Amino acid sequence: MKKFLLANLLMIGTCAFAQTYCIPEFSSGCDGGDMIDSFTIPSAGFSHLDTGCSQGAYGDYTAQTINMNAGVNYAFSVVHDYSNQNVRIWIDFDNNGTFDDAAPELVATASSTGPDNNSITNGSISIPATVTPGTYRMRVGDRYSSQPEPCNTAGYGEAHDYTVIIGAAPSCLAPSNLSSSTVTSNSASISWTASTSTVGTGYEYYYSTTNTAPASTTAATGSVAGSSTSAQLSTLSSATTYYVWVRSACSATDKSAWSLGTSFTTECAVVVPTVTYTNNFSTFPGNCWEQASGGDASTGPTDTDELWYSGDFLNSGDNAAKVNLYYTDNQAWLKTVPFNLSAGGYKVKFDYGVTEFLETTPSAMGSDDVVQFLVSGDGGSTWTVLQTWNAANAPSNTSTTYSYNLTSYTGANTVFAFYASDGTVNDPEDYEFFVDNFIVESASLATSEVSKAKEDIKAYPNPFTEVLNISKSDLVKSVSVSDVSGRLVKTIENPSSALHLGDLKQGLYFVTLNMKDGSKQMIKAIKK
Repeated sequence: MKKFLLANLLMIGTCAFAQTYCIPEFSSGCDGGDMIDSFTIPSAGFSHLDTGCSQGAYGDYTAQTINMNAGVNYAFSVVHDYSNQNVRIWIDFDNNGTFDDAAPELVATASSTGPDNNSITNGSISIPATVTPGTYRMRVGDRYSSQPEPCNTAGYGEAHDYTVIIGAAPSCLAPSNLSSSTVTSNSASISWTASTSTVGTGYEYYYSTTNTAPASTTAATGSVAGSSTSAQLSTLSSATTYYVWVRSACSATDKSAWSLGTSFTTECAVVVPTVTYTNNFSTFPGNCWEQASGGDASTGPTDTDELWYSGDFLNSGDNAAKVNLYYTDNQAWLKTVPFNLSAGGYKVKFDYGVTEFLETTPSAMGSDDVVQFLVSGDGGSTWTVLQTWNAANAPSNTSTTYSYNLTSYTGANTVFAFYASDGTVNDPEDYEFFVDNFIVESASLATSEVSKAKEDIKAYPNPFTEVLNISKSDLVKSVSVSDVSGRLVKTIENPSSALHLGDLKQGLYFVTLNMKDGSKQMIKAIKK
């Protein structure tokens, strides 16, 4: 029996090398960065690094052997030198000299992420459990913008050929069809199709916020017993992408390889503005803010185009959100994170203004242009207009603060939005509408920044490194320091003139001075 199996393997190997394979061509080559610069399969112990662009955009590396097993999934990585790359991998399982561009011979499809100088494709090679052990030819194809073909003829890209030896399927196979559902801000459910092996112990799962597949020695995050094919993940962070894998535990010592992974992103958590919430757009559009397009206040958004963008406030200040109104039939939405205002007593405010496109000079608004500030008490299902700007009351090119008392809004899922429409009339006005320093706070607060007209308290140096000095500290009862998300990070009672803030991370902070006369002042301070 052993002699017969050896003879078959030798014959399969001989056939694999006896076939004549097409040589793929890429008419535009790969020297522009559309290349397979490095190709690795960590769990197979294979690494082929820094190969650059092959002559003729094709590399015959069949002298290099990759050892894999039937029924196992293998994570791989390809490094490129240009973005928007697509990778496909084929294995000629019937050794007939051609690569079928479909399963089972198409074993992997993936696309790159990252900028031009750090473009990486991460994916998974799935070896069918039914493959006969033997020696085969593998082809890795990469192509810019389009999917590569086994016998490619056009476009930018490159291909490599390797030899792969497939061993027998292990005794314990991984489950399949892993998916996620019922995703909330802090939990999610995962489920899968049971392994075709006899699973005596149960299943183990592993999740992470990085897309690095676990190794066989990686400790599982959790497990389920017996025949269960689902698990509940809890205590997750909001607005975070998680990557998940699962494996079979056929016995205490016999475990499968990890399955193909899946991913999901948890929802945004509702913000309770117990301390002042601020978005100064230093990061655009802000954590859990969303863009949309189309529709109006009566319908809500109808599309997903992103038409707001980041820029200097009034084209001369700090970062802000802005939208260009020039082209007809554009409707742009910028929606906030949801707020829980059930405690009542809040107000919302922000700075706004209008300038000519990429200028600091004032501009009129078009005849049927409109910008509105909206509120929704049901998470965005229905909207109410709080303020409208149009040609009759167009803002100036100087910063103006809008403030609205939210006494009648106490919803636990309240969302605000800025809606901008250029209308249907082709007006000549080409301008930008700006929004900055969006704040939700207690309506009882009477904050004023040191940079504004009333400068009772001065802060220096700003930016600071370790110590922020304040003048007239004898008038200050306490100091509260919040980060840009509105989270309280430090409180100082009965402060001296020197505020020791060296333990803060670099970034922008809002320093609220609680005065002994009951008033409050807010200072924007930057920690270097």
